[in-house]
Amino acid sequence: MQRIVYKWTGIPVSVGVAPTRTLAKLANRHAKQHTATRGVLVIDSADSPDTLALLERTPVGEVWGIGGRVTTRLYEMGIHTALDLARANPKWIRRRFSVVVERTVRELTGIRCIHMNDDHDSKKMILTSRSFGRMTADRREVEEAVRAHAARSAEKLRRQHSLACALRVTVRTNRHMLHLPQDHDSITLALPFPTDNTFEIVRTAQKALHRLWKDRGIRYQKCGVQLMDLIDVTGQQLDVFQPPQPAVERDKSDRLMSALDQLNAQYGRGTVTVGVQRPDAAWQLRSNHRSKRWSTRWEELPTVRLQ
Repeated sequence: MQRIVYKWTGIPVSVGVAPTRTLAKLANRHAKQHTATRGVLVIDSADSPDTLALLERTPVGEVWGIGGRVTTRLYEMGIHTALDLARANPKWIRRRFSVVVERTVRELTGIRCIHMNDDHDSKKMILTSRSFGRMTADRREVEEAVRAHAARSAEKLRRQHSLACALRVTVRTNRHMLHLPQDHDSITLALPFPTDNTFEIVRTAQKALHRLWKDRGIRYQKCGVQLMDLIDVTGQQLDVFQPPQPAVERDKSDRLMSALDQLNAQYGRGTVTVGVQRPDAAWQLRSNHRSKRWSTRWEELPTVRLQ
C-alpha cells in the first residue's frame, strides 16, 4: 500500500502497525523519521528487545496523548522516556494524573485500552465553526457565514440519520485585539419540530443571528452553528405540546434534501447552496499560500508544454 500510494501520487506515506493505538502511533512516527524502515514499521510484541529499545529512545513528551504540562510533571518524577512511562505503575499514574494517562501507560505495555472510533456512532451534537479570513462588521457577510455553517451542519446531520430539535448560534470577536470592541455571545433557539431540513435549520439560524446582532460596528472574527438535542430519524419522541411534522411535508423534505445532497456529492460541495456565498467575502478562508492540490483538483494539475 505504501509503495502504490507513492508510485501513483508521489506522496510519501508512513505506516505503523502494532497491538495498540499508542504503539502504532509510535511505530508510524519512527517509520516517518527513519529511511531504513522504508516507510513501514511493524511492532509484533510490546516486550520484544526492538520495541523496548524504541521506547527507550523516545522522549516521553513525544508519546501520543502526553501533553506539555504532563511531560513537565513526569520529568519531575524521573520519567523521561517512553520506556520509563511503560514501566510505571498504572494505578500510581492514575492517582497523580488521570485515567487517560493510565490508559497510555497500559497501551505502551501492549494492553488495548483505547479503541478505534466507530463512524457509525451518532454524535450527540454537531458543530460547524470557522474563523473568518479577515474580520468584518458587515452584517450581510456574517449572515452568509451563518447560512453556510448551518447548511453544512444539516448535511452532517442527514449523514448520520438524525434530526435536530434545537440549535445554537455563536459569534465572537478577536480576543487578542483588546483595542477593538469585544463581543462573545450566543443564543439557543428551538426548531419548530425535529428536522434535518437545511432550509428550516438555516431559517432558524438566521433568526438567532438577528437577535444576537449589535449595530455598533463590532468587527467579528468567528461564528458557528451547533445542532443540539439530536434524535434518531426513526425514533422520534415528541412531547405533548410539540406537533409532529405532517407525513406529506416530511416526504417532500426528504426527497428535496436527497436531491440536494446528491448534487453536491456528484459535482462538488457548494454546487447548490442556500443563498449567495460570495467567494471574496470576508468570512471565506484565505488560501494565498496553499500548495497545489494535484491529487484532487483537475484544474490544478501541472501543465507540461513540449516545444
